[in-house]
Amino acid sequence: MKKIISLLVLVGTSPTLLAQLSDFDNVHQDTTAGQVFYEQRLSRNPLVGLLQMRNGLPKRPGRAYIPLIQGIPVGKYRTQKDGLDFLPLTQQELKDYHQRHPINPLTYRFDFRIHPEFVANFGNFQNPVESRTSLYLQSQVYLWRGMVFNYGVLFPIANDLDGRPNRIRPAPLYVNQFLAFEGHHFLSLSAGTFYSDRFGLNAQYQHMNLAGRWTYGLEAGLTGFYYYPRGGIYYEPLRELLVLGNVAYRWYAHDLTVKLSGGQYLAQDRGVRMDMIRQFTNVEIGFYVTKTGNGATLGFNFAIPIPPGKIVQGEQFRLRTSEEFRWEYTYTRGYDIGERYRLGYQLDERLRQYHRSYLSNQWHRLQVSE
Repeated sequence: MKKIISLLVLVGTSPTLLAQLSDFDNVHQDTTAGQVFYEQRLSRNPLVGLLQMRNGLPKRPGRAYIPLIQGIPVGKYRTQKDGLDFLPLTQQELKDYHQRHPINPLTYRFDFRIHPEFVANFGNFQNPVESRTSLYLQSQVYLWRGMVFNYGVLFPIANDLDGRPNRIRPAPLYVNQFLAFEGHHFLSLSAGTFYSDRFGLNAQYQHMNLAGRWTYGLEAGLTGFYYYPRGGIYYEPLRELLVLGNVAYRWYAHDLTVKLSGGQYLAQDRGVRMDMIRQFTNVEIGFYVTKTGNGATLGFNFAIPIPPGKIVQGEQFRLRTSEEFRWEYTYTRGYDIGERYRLGYQLDERLRQYHRSYLSNQWHRLQVSE
């Protein structure tokens, strides 16, 4: 990144644009092929990073912008008058990039994220809102390409939901390997302690053409229950199997996705779930219904950015708010209907942000408004 900044100073790039480019990690520009690889971790909306990179670099028609997830290229995007063009990377292109640009974990700045957590139950006559509120301070260490170690600290704020002690304790500690292969195949492999008081192993596969309508995937996990009582840690054996398949269809014009998933949830609860998800510019809203052996219910979820984003930043250190706050509510009242645990990200949710129609529709609206 320092080499890119030095070059742009020589060609006269403005200080404002240089400041925007300083937000990126792992930047490599191939001037011969007209490509730029970059990783932008501040915004949940990938178009923000693409536009900052486009405006910050010297203008070149036809340049391909290639965002990275944990050092892994996602695909090639090119700006056009009526939208964005997308092409997947071939296996040879992925191999060439990996050979020419070996990943160096020390080039990533230490990125500390502030992330709120709010868990609630509604409907108790004596206590209408039972809730638990906490604040996470989290970070990552890059181990090798695609592999990161996530760590942090949890600061409890208030709790009248359950018996967890109000004391500072470790946040989820886990490693995650992200992989991308030719043919629209993606993998996410995790091991460690997760959210929702689960620890163990989790594997997610998703076939997602980022310019197509259909996607399908499979998730499997083997976990146990754990929590931190006063004076130590309590855990149970790895004995709960989660196996879920999913298939989804996308309507381009409205960035609307309908997703059907099903299989075995936690507590050996088997059933199906139907989601309807709408992506707006910076917000995602979804509604769903679930029918399992333990009963039927419905709920909603949303994902929103957390302001202000960047708080303090240096060459090796940054303090910021997390990219998004994702929250889901369902009314079960202890019946464990379609229960599952939460990871740092769900693979299909993460990839959905990079879909061509989602980014292209935003680009088109920007062009119309100018």
